[in-house]
Amino acid sequence: MKALIYLFVLLMLLVSFISKGADRDITVDGLLDEEFWQKTTNLVETYQVSPQTFRKSDNNFSYKFITSEKGIYIALTAIKKNKLRLRTQENDKIFTNDHFQVMLDMDNSGQTSYVFSINHQGNYFDGIYKQDKELDLDWSAQWQYAVNVSDDFWTAEIFIPWSSMSFSIQKQNQFGLAISRLDEASNSTYASIPANSTMNSFLQLFSKHNVVVKSHSGFDIYPHISLNRDIINNDESADIGAEIFWKPTKNQQISVTLNPDFGQVETDELVVNFSAIESFFTEKRPFFNENQSIFDVSGPETLRIVHTPRIGGDAYYDDDYSSDLDAALKYTYANDNFALGLMSAFESSLDNNSTGRDFWLMRGQYYLGENKLGISLNNVSTPSVERQAQILSTDFIYTFSDSTEFNIGIINSRVEQQTLPINDIGWWITGSSEFSINHSHEFSLFSYGEHLQLNDIGYVKRVNRKQFEYEYQYQIPNLSLWSIRDIAFSVESEIKTNFQDEKLPLIYGVGIEFVTEDEFEYQFSIEHGSSGYDDFLTRGYNSLWLPSFYITELEVSSPEYLWGKFDFQFELGTEGFSGRFYNIQSSIEQQFNDNLYVSFTMSQYNSDSWLEWDEGNIIDEFDFTEQGFEVSANYQITDNHEIRIKLESVIGKAKHLANYQVDSNGKAIQTDESGDFSFAENAFQLRYKYSFSKLTAFYLSYGFGGEFEDDIAKFGKRNLYKKAIESKEAHNIFAKLRLHF
Repeated sequence: MKALIYLFVLLMLLVSFISKGADRDITVDGLLDEEFWQKTTNLVETYQVSPQTFRKSDNNFSYKFITSEKGIYIALTAIKKNKLRLRTQENDKIFTNDHFQVMLDMDNSGQTSYVFSINHQGNYFDGIYKQDKELDLDWSAQWQYAVNVSDDFWTAEIFIPWSSMSFSIQKQNQFGLAISRLDEASNSTYASIPANSTMNSFLQLFSKHNVVVKSHSGFDIYPHISLNRDIINNDESADIGAEIFWKPTKNQQISVTLNPDFGQVETDELVVNFSAIESFFTEKRPFFNENQSIFDVSGPETLRIVHTPRIGGDAYYDDDYSSDLDAALKYTYANDNFALGLMSAFESSLDNNSTGRDFWLMRGQYYLGENKLGISLNNVSTPSVERQAQILSTDFIYTFSDSTEFNIGIINSRVEQQTLPINDIGWWITGSSEFSINHSHEFSLFSYGEHLQLNDIGYVKRVNRKQFEYEYQYQIPNLSLWSIRDIAFSVESEIKTNFQDEKLPLIYGVGIEFVTEDEFEYQFSIEHGSSGYDDFLTRGYNSLWLPSFYITELEVSSPEYLWGKFDFQFELGTEGFSGRFYNIQSSIEQQFNDNLYVSFTMSQYNSDSWLEWDEGNIIDEFDFTEQGFEVSANYQITDNHEIRIKLESVIGKAKHLANYQVDSNGKAIQTDESGDFSFAENAFQLRYKYSFSKLTAFYLSYGFGGEFEDDIAKFGKRNLYKKAIESKEAHNIFAKLRLHF
């Protein structure tokens, strides 16, 4: 099969294609001085959407746009009231200073929207906003933008080619448009429509516009070459590969990646995880983010039908498996009412005694107005453990009204491992409703079977669960009382059990959040859990009965000052066998000059009854302390040159208190004592990036990381930080060049 993919790519390389560019009548320079703009209607009516008052304004920003067969030009003008904040940051990160955001629903389906944003410094981010109110910034496209700043206003000029987005071509396309601006002077957001992204009806309220789009084929190839120097093993390696995106028609796209290199350009957060819940990381690889939204299906407990970091990563059901990703292929098609997605990927095992995994994914969606019905079928083969997994699911998003929508899903896993069949099902219903701008309700009801297994290609926090969750929020914008500008109250509850019908803790909580006139944000919440079984700590062995607990949390965030900002979080409560814990985290971010932005975060967690699983029905109780810090710096040398430095370190010390065996009634019976332990982990990266264009760049990075463990906890905190840096399990110099043709 892999040989066929390589042959197919060679054939595609022979296909002639027409390069696409912007119309030449308008130069995207941010000046807005072309004759076209002088003749185009200037739209000034906007709405304050955050705080959510929906008051009209005609003196915040104005906009105008022109469409052609090739794309859309947008001219934006923002009124300046104060000196604008500078923030040196990487592109494709959320802005905290003055910026515009353009959203396009090209199918006018109310399901997803492409997002293009630019701030007054000329930084950008782009992504996809989904119906579940998530903004995915991992999607990237080629578009043009420029800004110009004067004394009283700043302007932005944008050209977005239709070819940069995937949608079905019609004789006359109707698309949805929304434009917003974060006005840093008032810490408010104004928009061209009376809606914001927290509302169920947000996508449906986009303004509607018609355009004739020229249908044409497209062909893009991103070859890359990477060099890696492994300092620890005194080894060097080189890789050459490519990502290819072919659009034979505007409704179809075929994507291929060959010998992909996904290393060391972007780093995941350093996470120390002792729990039974797997850490969740987002996808950062361009191939798996391009035209991927059709495969995005989610449910409660962070359920994902397709979680692409599985591909080329560790095998959840085989701890000893390691592999390289050889190739992947993806095909998508969409018309008025129907969309289809096919994806396959192939790995080679690093163990000569077994072959790598194969992934086969299929997804179909049918649109019924603003509603959507989807069916997914995924198949994963893991030869190393003789495992074959098939996941079948169907889901339905139903828009009951502008303010109310539901998400319903059913999923079935069929697994055969070493000839033993393992089958189970799960289902969920989630809903949200906003009867007015002040009241909002959200709920989820789900049942995930004890033997439901999704993690061959999907992700879910936990199974063996029957659960109901409800949250109500009441907000008052523009309160203007006791120096409070906005205030919101919330109530939440959680009722759950498992398929053994054990009594799990009932959880309920209340919270308050308010913003002062001087833009400080405060959040305070209290959560209480009843006594009940913990059915997760022992990883499927006897459940442990624990007493009731509570958690209080306070969070304070400063305004965005010209120099930066600071945050503080504090948690206090009980856990384990009625022990107390606290968790403190504080951070400060500072813009030192026009080019340098530095952030520092420090945290400490302490528990005097921290429970950790040992093996079987054996658990340990510790007096546990974990401490960590993160330092990062972004330095913008020029518009094309940037340097990023990031250092993270986490240390922990555990003083053993007792060892227990959990009996069949959930009672912890004290047994022999165990020992203390300590650990330290760190990760460091120094990365230089030179951007040739928005999607092509040269990277050079130096990094190291590792962990240290001490079974007798003889080292102090200072020495543990030192040990973390000295214990290098990875130590590399890495270079990568990614081009675009």
